[in-house]
Amino acid sequence: MIKRHPSLLVTALAAVISFSAATSQASSLQDMYALALENDHQIKADTAAYRAGMESKNIARAGLLPQISATAQFSDTTIDSSGYQGSPVNAVVASSTDSQNEVYKVSLTQPIFNMAAWYGYQQGKALSQLAEAQFNADQQTLIIRVSEAYFNVLRAIDNMETAQAEEKAYAHQLEQTKQRFEVGLTAITDVHEAQAVYDTATATTLEALGNLGISFEELEVLTGRSHDSASPLVDNFPVVQPEPATRQAWVDFALKNNHALKVAKFNSESARQNSRAKTSNHLPTVTGSYTYTDKDDTNTSIDFLGTNFDADSRNEDGNTIAISVTVPIFTGGRTSGERRQAHQQFMQSQETYNKALRGTIQSARSLHLSVTIDVAQVKARKQAITSGQSALEATQAGYEVGTRNLVDVLVAQRNVFNAQRNYDNTRYDYILSMLRLKESAGLLSPTDVQDLNRWLDLDKPVMRSLFEK
Repeated sequence: MIKRHPSLLVTALAAVISFSAATSQASSLQDMYALALENDHQIKADTAAYRAGMESKNIARAGLLPQISATAQFSDTTIDSSGYQGSPVNAVVASSTDSQNEVYKVSLTQPIFNMAAWYGYQQGKALSQLAEAQFNADQQTLIIRVSEAYFNVLRAIDNMETAQAEEKAYAHQLEQTKQRFEVGLTAITDVHEAQAVYDTATATTLEALGNLGISFEELEVLTGRSHDSASPLVDNFPVVQPEPATRQAWVDFALKNNHALKVAKFNSESARQNSRAKTSNHLPTVTGSYTYTDKDDTNTSIDFLGTNFDADSRNEDGNTIAISVTVPIFTGGRTSGERRQAHQQFMQSQETYNKALRGTIQSARSLHLSVTIDVAQVKARKQAITSGQSALEATQAGYEVGTRNLVDVLVAQRNVFNAQRNYDNTRYDYILSMLRLKESAGLLSPTDVQDLNRWLDLDKPVMRSLFEK
């Protein structure tokens, strides 16, 4: 995964994979991943959250940098006055004064000592690192979601094919049983037994058809487009043990690279810095400032008797340099309350991190064990198909000569189809478990999508319409 600019991962891979999608069958896992990068609303929301989170460092850093502001003010004041002049004779005196004032001011302030702002900046950096780790985790989650949706489609297709084959086999068996009953070779109970099994197989086929439609709908939600085909997994897909083979190695990978664990770590670090910032609010702050002022005043006075006319214009400019020290003495208990609250929030986040640490270790161990078991199960279930087929042939032969009954044949047939169904499901379980193991270890990347795509039969996509006739 790209560490410094994870958003570049989405852009670059979308361009590369979209190009490959345009030149290949539009039914592969790689195509679906490209469409999900482009259309999935969750990854779009995750991208926006990442970009917003990366601004936390810049916002917090502003508290340590100079602040420059400029002010321009213009005022026009008119004052009309009238009164009596007592000497030498009573006379009415009226005047009007018009004043215009222009002020231009530029101010610069620079924190000199502000520990709360410093720890706030450290918190902002932790929040940006958290956003980056979360976005990396979100990208891995997208790979899991797309892969799970795609292989669930393939799982549904295989189950549908098996259900149809099973229904066809039971229909043939029912027909044979009816013919044997008509010539008196079997009892009516065998016909009823064969009919019941066939009806059950028909219901299973209908259920499989519904699951197939649902799986395609789930894929459409991710990609924003409807799909009518999927490329199946080749028969010789390699099912191998995870490399490295030791469980502890995967635990070590997870402790070092797991993105969800990093999210919990940076969240705890953010809370710790916030606690230190709230504690620093008890400390004094020192701020330096510089102000330049340019002021123009114009005053005009008019005597309505026509005896006086005064005009006055004045310009002032000045520079002010100041250092201020602010000492918090009493804030009504707010500062102390915020300090205690922030400390408890840090304790909460630390315990959450400890929980995530244990969960990461347990997840890596469990997923490694799941992959190991899946490998063994795939081999065992493949052998079960061969054994079940041999058992069916032997049972069928015994039924023909009268040493086995119809129930034995039906049970043997059911065992064969269940073995096929279990084998298909276990292969997909293995793939998804392997992807989740890599996700837990922080090693999952789009390269894994490309590697899986090579094991799909792109030349023979299975059409959804084949099952809906």
